Amino acid sequence: SGSGFRGSTRSPPQKPSVPPGDPPGTPPLAPVLQLLRNQLQEKDALIRHLESDWERSRAQREREERLLVTAWYNMGLALQQQEGGMAPRGFPSGAQSFLAQQRLATVARRARTPHGRAPSS
Repeated sequence: SGSGFRGSTRSPPQKPSVPPGDPPGTPPLAPVLQLLRNQLQEKDALIRHLESDWERSRAQREREERLLVTAWYNMGLALQQQEGGMAPRGFPSGAQSFLAQQRLATVARRARTPHGRAPSS
């Protein structure tokens, strides 16, 4: 019929089946794989440790920021009470923003305390 190429149902020659594991003539892969798995576990542990450190640092920074805001607020409140509740120029202290009050209090404080130099006139 034909030359055997066309319509041939013969499959290409198969290599003899090798049991799962390392092919003959190659170094065993199991120790290499175990080493890589161990390194991966160490890296994962390091990542978890660094993430928890970062989370603790972030929480600490947020606490410090809240403390600073509270301290500034309390300092401003103390200065406001110390000045008798009246800001310069006769405005009641409630009529100005918190930042405006802080600026005025700073200017007034600098005018009162020279910090080692003569007050500017």
